[in-house]
Amino acid sequence: MTKNRFLIPAAILALIFNIFILSSVTLNLDWVRTRAAGGQFDTFPTALRILYFVMALLTLFLARWLWSQRNGVSTERNQKIARLLAILFTVSTCLQLISRSSDERWNAIPAIILAITFWQLGKKI
Repeated sequence: MTKNRFLIPAAILALIFNIFILSSVTLNLDWVRTRAAGGQFDTFPTALRILYFVMALLTLFLARWLWSQRNGVSTERNQKIARLLAILFTVSTCLQLISRSSDERWNAIPAIILAITFWQLGKKI
């Protein structure tokens, strides 16, 4: 698919950006404090850092799965997964846009790229 030729690489870049943010929270780096968790923490709690670490790992697996779908979804199950992910990233986009942190609102850009990509992959063939 021609659309996937551009969407998949853009979505992979968006996921790499997300992994970068999630890993930075895990490491409690200063620069990410205004870009995650609503910008409300001066230091991220341990439980949140563990959660973000798990999310970073899941995002890695998601990037791998997405790359395997670059020629289009091969099964109905993968279409359902793509549609579910489209909904998830649409919700994520909305949540990013209403964040109290203006820095975190920028995270809506990769989220909408992911939502559009998964929406496209989840379409009936």
